[in-house]
Amino acid sequence: MLKEFWDNLTERCQLSMRERESGEMHWRVNLSPLGLWGGVLGFVVLVFLLLLLLMAYTPILDILPGYRTRSARMTDRLTESILHIDSLEREMTMMLEYNEAVAMIMSGSTPTLHSTIMTDTIRYDKSRILPTRADSLLRNALESFTGEYSLASTKPLASEAAMFSAPIRGTVTRAFDAPESSFDMAIMPIDGEREVMAVESGTVVGVEPSNNSLTTVVIQHAGGYISVYRELGESLVRKGQSVHSGTVIGNLTADEEVGHELVFELWRNGAAVDPQRYILF
Repeated sequence: MLKEFWDNLTERCQLSMRERESGEMHWRVNLSPLGLWGGVLGFVVLVFLLLLLLMAYTPILDILPGYRTRSARMTDRLTESILHIDSLEREMTMMLEYNEAVAMIMSGSTPTLHSTIMTDTIRYDKSRILPTRADSLLRNALESFTGEYSLASTKPLASEAAMFSAPIRGTVTRAFDAPESSFDMAIMPIDGEREVMAVESGTVVGVEPSNNSLTTVVIQHAGGYISVYRELGESLVRKGQSVHSGTVIGNLTADEEVGHELVFELWRNGAAVDPQRYILF
């Protein structure tokens, strides 16, 4: 039975075209049912691939009814972004109002009551928030010099990068490039300035003359920092002297042949660091 079914599928039939009056055959083709169904299937696959290419590389979907065009989708995303920005703006406004109210309370004033109605225009009730016993107790706890909630006993957060003052006003001509090149940086002063200042308060731990008649000053600061000032034509400090931030510690040389750039180094806990991370030049 299976063989008979297969024979029927593969049996070829002749499809021809003849002239009606003379019976002359113009063309003919031998085709089996299996070949016919295979041809139909191949045609369907070809049409499917063509439709996929059209949908992928042409805007044909935009003309189909019920399909959202690219511009409509972009409009939806733009609307969502605007709503998100508006929500963030409202939250930021409420945070600023809250901080302002806290500042007024701490100064002894009483802020206005914000309306709970969320509209495009911010509205306020003109009534005042009356101080309560809880407000007074909280203010006393914050303003006291002892206690768990005292502002006076609040410890400042440790900063990873301390900010120092610039040793001289100028332009950085050679940046820090350790360990490939050097541990220092060069600064060309502006407006003919020659005075070199300490970047932070500390103690002078070294005043060392170099071979070219120039001087190097080394200052130790709190937090494990050490600043080094090279190529000074004149030193105005001595070893062991305490200096403050901005104190003039020396002058650059005025000799154009020697050069008048400041060579500066900054060290922290025995390691050279980039001064531009700590100083705004």
